[in-house]
Amino acid sequence: MADEIVEVHSAQAIADRVKELAGEISQAYEGRDFTVLGVLDDSFVFLADLLRALNVPFRTAFLRYDHQSLGGVQDITFSTQVDLSRRDLLLVEGVLDTGVTQEYLIKQLGAHGAASVKLCVLIDKPDGRRVELEPDWRAFETHESYVFGYGLGFQDRWRGLPFLATLASKGGDS
Repeated sequence: MADEIVEVHSAQAIADRVKELAGEISQAYEGRDFTVLGVLDDSFVFLADLLRALNVPFRTAFLRYDHQSLGGVQDITFSTQVDLSRRDLLLVEGVLDTGVTQEYLIKQLGAHGAASVKLCVLIDKPDGRRVELEPDWRAFETHESYVFGYGLGFQDRWRGLPFLATLASKGGDS
């Protein structure tokens, strides 16, 4: 039995939704000095398109986190020296699933002096949520186990697809 790539959101649907999100975010941050924090690796394509569509000034930084074997966050690394004190932050993430990591990041950013932290995600998977956390902005909500493409990888493959997809089994009866 082989798996088939099934498109769930087209490149055009993504572009339209990113433009819509950028308008909402621009309106929310109009007149405010804010920093966009892109969480690597999954957010990079979404983040680039979102930033180009914003029509308000912003600063940008990137962060990456490493997990311990037991599932906790072991280390948070910033791309540059970032002064978080009294800054409004927009955390941009590829996928929000359990919410445990994002909740931890938001608490840590707040503890380091951020004035506010908002969350924008490409994919929201509320069925997997283990904490009380909802994104401030989401491009798409899904109930699929795995979604990949448009910067999201699956088994280190398919990040370069211009659309979002999932796998469907084909062949054979179940």
